[in-house]
Amino acid sequence: MVGARLLELMQAGVGAGECAGTGVARGRASHPVCGDEVHLSLRTDGDRVVELRWRAQGCPATVAVAALAAKVLPGAERAAAEQLLARAVETHGGLVPAERHALSLVQRALAAALAETP
Repeated sequence: MVGARLLELMQAGVGAGECAGTGVARGRASHPVCGDEVHLSLRTDGDRVVELRWRAQGCPATVAVAALAAKVLPGAERAAAEQLLARAVETHGGLVPAERHALSLVQRALAAALAETP
């Protein structure tokens, strides 16, 4: 079960939607077994993430981690974004073993989006 802090972010829909305009990179990842899917759109400025938005479907953990990414990654250095997200998950209560795929899924979508940015 998703912890209270992550559940709160999920229920609030923090960062839900898509970045608009030009200069937006997109990344997508899905889980072949459970069917969870996450789409990230982000904007960077140099080596920093400026804005991150998400669309996700699947288990509450996937939606919660996507919302957490939108909360903690703006302002982060691109090179440290995946690790920063992993630390943020832990500081927000962590995930039980059956939910850990959610972090990996969002990190893969993030890596795909960052690979599209100049």
